[in-house]
Amino acid sequence: MEKRCVKNLIFGLAAGIAGGGITTIGAILGLTTADAIWPAFAIGAVTGALVHHAKQSITDMIDNRLGTLKNRVEKIRRDIGDIHGLVRLGPYTQDLPLPMGGGWALTGDSAALLAREVLARKPETILELGSGVSTLILGQILKRNGRGRLLSVDHDPEWANQTRRFVEFLGLGDVVTVLDAPLKEIAAGSQAANWYDIPKSSLDTLGAIDLLLVDGPPQARDNPQAARYPAFPVLRDRLSAHALIFVDDASRKTESKMVGRWQTEDSGWHSQWFDTVDGVCILTRK
Repeated sequence: MEKRCVKNLIFGLAAGIAGGGITTIGAILGLTTADAIWPAFAIGAVTGALVHHAKQSITDMIDNRLGTLKNRVEKIRRDIGDIHGLVRLGPYTQDLPLPMGGGWALTGDSAALLAREVLARKPETILELGSGVSTLILGQILKRNGRGRLLSVDHDPEWANQTRRFVEFLGLGDVVTVLDAPLKEIAAGSQAANWYDIPKSSLDTLGAIDLLLVDGPPQARDNPQAARYPAFPVLRDRLSAHALIFVDDASRKTESKMVGRWQTEDSGWHSQWFDTVDGVCILTRK
């Protein structure tokens, strides 16, 4: 508000000076009198300030309406993606206790893409970073496949407990383990990061990882470093020869740069990008 007032005053002052200057020139040329200079200055200043204020108000109103429209279009886009995914995931969502707290850890279309890869590849071992509805879908697929184990880790104990309750509700306890893994500072590559404190024994029990789902920890908006970067340097040696890395939120700059950094550090991986609501990147060995 203060900046707007200052701009109005500056614009009004400039308009007043312009009006007074033109009147001064007119007085010199004998077209008017010197007595008209100050009224011209005042009229110009007031008119200029009012015009600038009106212009700014109209611009702000248009920007506000455009922002509202953009948000609504984005919401519709996300809803369509979720609905599309739910339709494709019909056999695995009929018994889910939706909505589940904060909703989908993955958007519906991303979850459907993940389900397709699991159905096609039939991984024996899955490590999921960040639990949620995807945990329940993956567990059901593994159970129907008659093979495979899923270890899902979460830094939020309340969310992990909720996921565990639904795992029990769906009878998936024999194929799904949800593990509390609080964040702690670790050294990953050339940076320090807060990442999951996963017990080595749990990873050893799981064995070589066939599918790594990277959907956590949360990315803080004010943090330029990718919170999920440690997943690759920490777990790379545990990935199987035919492993797949599924990166959610890949359309965000932090995740996009993160994948590029992974590939710079290890050129043996091929990336494939998918235009889901939040974006997905799948990495496989070359």
